[in-house]
Amino acid sequence: MQHNKLKGEPSRANMDGGESATHDASHDGLPLRLSDVKIEPKFFDFHPLILNIRQELLFQWKLIRTDWNPQFTLAAISALIAVILGSLNVDIFDGGNAKIAGLEGLQDAGSTAYFQMVISVLCWGWFLFSLIQLFPIMKTHTITLLLIWGGFGVSQIYFHSENKDFPLAFSLSDMMGGFLISLVCVFFLYFFIKAVRETRDLHVETHHLHEDVRIMETAMSEHSLRGWVVISASWTVSVMVSAWSGAHYVAERTGSRTWALVLHLLFAIVAIPLMLWVIWFPQKMLGSEAKVRTKAAVVAEEDLLSKAALLDVSPDEEAW
Repeated sequence: MQHNKLKGEPSRANMDGGESATHDASHDGLPLRLSDVKIEPKFFDFHPLILNIRQELLFQWKLIRTDWNPQFTLAAISALIAVILGSLNVDIFDGGNAKIAGLEGLQDAGSTAYFQMVISVLCWGWFLFSLIQLFPIMKTHTITLLLIWGGFGVSQIYFHSENKDFPLAFSLSDMMGGFLISLVCVFFLYFFIKAVRETRDLHVETHHLHEDVRIMETAMSEHSLRGWVVISASWTVSVMVSAWSGAHYVAERTGSRTWALVLHLLFAIVAIPLMLWVIWFPQKMLGSEAKVRTKAAVVAEEDLLSKAALLDVSPDEEAW
């Protein structure tokens, strides 16, 4: 007797090799798939990987254009205002007072400069709040990326504190502080990318499971992250160049390195939409119910839950 399959019910395996697992309905709402995007080979596509990355970047570009809304724009504008107010400051232009620092330096700042600093901090706060509201599953990672951005800036301050022309005529003994901070930033960035990649793997294994290996491989290719990794690397380079050029301008207190200030602003402005892209794509791919974390974190949580369940079932009668 044949039974009608209910709408939304997970598909069952059949004799002709049909679907054998749940279907992720969230992917049905996509305006296009990666396989729908066609790229014409160019002379610089000397390796198939380049063509694949170009296809993924075009696919993601088309998707983000359909997703872009006024909230994205407001978030980007708030970060843009924060960058401009934090960079175009009278105290920065005239070199400031090299004899004071810390809270004393803040108290000595002019009213206009102090007001700009406060507004800049508020704009950065609004930018963070907007990203958390737009991409809730990336909340922790959004904070991490902003800390990485700031960490690269602090590392460049350490690099330039003893050598205003860094990286020219650098000394290894003067680079330890900046090097350690940069290493921590790279470490967190690596684990961020690893968490997204391993969550993607779990997503495909859970929502696109099929008895046919070829279909599983197709699903994995549809969820490729190579283009996203390129965007993440581009964001990292933009942040590092912006941090270096900003510190390079401030290190020369005469304000003669105008090119460095322009470079700082340019790459900081470029980093803003790139960061939106980096945060947006995992949320778009994985949906709003996912938890972006590494496999080690998943295993650790399962171990804790199993131990907690064991304690609930078998309490120690000798304990008081």
